[in-house]
Amino acid sequence: MLPLRKAAPQNEAKSKAEIEATVHHLAPFHHAIDLPYGLSTYVPELSRQNRERTRLPTFLDHAWGDIVAACGGSLKRKRVLDIACNCGGFSVQAARSGAEYVCGIDIDPHYIEQANFVKDTIGLPNLEFQQIDLLELHPSTHGVFDLVLCLGILYHLENPVFTMKRISAITGEVLVVDTTLMKVPLINPILERWPLWHMRRVSAATPDASNISTARWRPKDFCQFSPNAPAVKSLLEYCGFGDIVRLKPTAKGLEDRYYSGQRATFIARKSQV
Repeated sequence: MLPLRKAAPQNEAKSKAEIEATVHHLAPFHHAIDLPYGLSTYVPELSRQNRERTRLPTFLDHAWGDIVAACGGSLKRKRVLDIACNCGGFSVQAARSGAEYVCGIDIDPHYIEQANFVKDTIGLPNLEFQQIDLLELHPSTHGVFDLVLCLGILYHLENPVFTMKRISAITGEVLVVDTTLMKVPLINPILERWPLWHMRRVSAATPDASNISTARWRPKDFCQFSPNAPAVKSLLEYCGFGDIVRLKPTAKGLEDRYYSGQRATFIARKSQV
């Protein structure tokens, strides 16, 4: 299992200059996370895209209250897994929300380095980050988690059905899927009648890519599938989830893609046997 480890002795608090230097060394970060001294992982002059500023606050404003409500109104005594955690913004939010244990995993070592820097700088003993391929996850070795966050990963998967079944196996109660949806101009409302997936090939990420804060893991050409909303719901039902809700973008100031339907968040609860 992924146990809650005892917090390591805290080193002497880092100075403002030390934190700033490390942020600049590791930038760009995909999540704008608050750090001591009023600092942030988001540095405008080092950013590659505006989404690095908006991603974390948009999702928290859009979905976090509903996620906590789906978990019974509190994350106390909950084990949380953040899949493809990137630099750890969502994991930090779960830890700050009172979860007993939060584990963020990602396949890319640079994102884990960023996440561990954030963890060490903030000092959250209930938070851990590990470099793991999500296909290696198994309940016999990693345990079962009360809440699993699957944010911004579904549409990157070459084998979405197989992978989501693996994720379902380690989900005890609630799974949150935040994903880009298939959008076909003009006829998209017609296509919503059926569960469909759009396949596309994407090129390898290069160091100068504008989306390097999310695409670093992609060292070669990749094939991935973007679902429409019925496909997400059908897949979750197939994987054992019964109560599935697509959140409406009611908060103000979210990224436009949530209002346009290009992006959506689904909260699913495990079916009771």
